[in-house]
Amino acid sequence: MLTNKVALVTGAKQEIGLGIAKEFAKQGANVALVDHNDEPTLKKIAQELTEEYAGECWPVMADVSDPQAVDDCVAAVVDHFGHLDYAINNAGGGILKPFAELSDADFNQTVQVDLFGTFYCMRAELKQLLKQGGGSIVNTGALGSIYNPGGMGAYNAAKNGVIGMTRAAATDYADQNIRVNCVAHGLTKTALNAGEFLEKVLPTVPMKRASSVEEVAKVFVFVAAEATFMTGQTILSDGGAAVGLKG
Repeated sequence: MLTNKVALVTGAKQEIGLGIAKEFAKQGANVALVDHNDEPTLKKIAQELTEEYAGECWPVMADVSDPQAVDDCVAAVVDHFGHLDYAINNAGGGILKPFAELSDADFNQTVQVDLFGTFYCMRAELKQLLKQGGGSIVNTGALGSIYNPGGMGAYNAAKNGVIGMTRAAATDYADQNIRVNCVAHGLTKTALNAGEFLEKVLPTVPMKRASSVEEVAKVFVFVAAEATFMTGQTILSDGGAAVGLKG
């Protein structure tokens, strides 16, 4: 149980981020749910989770692509809960196009959220973890960084950068009781990929199924809270897709 522990989850209003927040809450943690729009919905989710589980779930509005907003967010979380144990940098998204069709705006938008946004979050979180003597960060990677299905040039550039930052920060702070890891999940059943896309890609997954959000969330919480001798790693939860394709 994670009673009295504090977790910060970005992108907490969407399916995977919400699943991660729920899993922390189920295990008794207090959770800061961070997202950048639709404040009424975020507040409603936080209230519902607080009523259902033992810990407090608290909504925080912040755009991870804005460094000042990120700094203010981490400061607000620490002011509210007193400390920070786990940070899950999950907020992201990207414009998926064949490489030559990417505009400057497409590339910049994707990298600003996925790469710079993760950098801003890591920097603010690391400063706090250094002050308090330790903690754990888990970044969201992408299976496309290892097994590339195509059309993901900007997204892969950003997510490969996230893997590189994960390794760099892990090395910098491994001797200061701070762990930094990355989870790259594979095909996950969400509303965003339901239908034709899921049906097209699913046959290539060796396990012949998509992950549930709950399965992905358990991996994030395990890496954040239980894998206490693991740092600098990118964990694949992908049904075997990175190992090889199976028709």
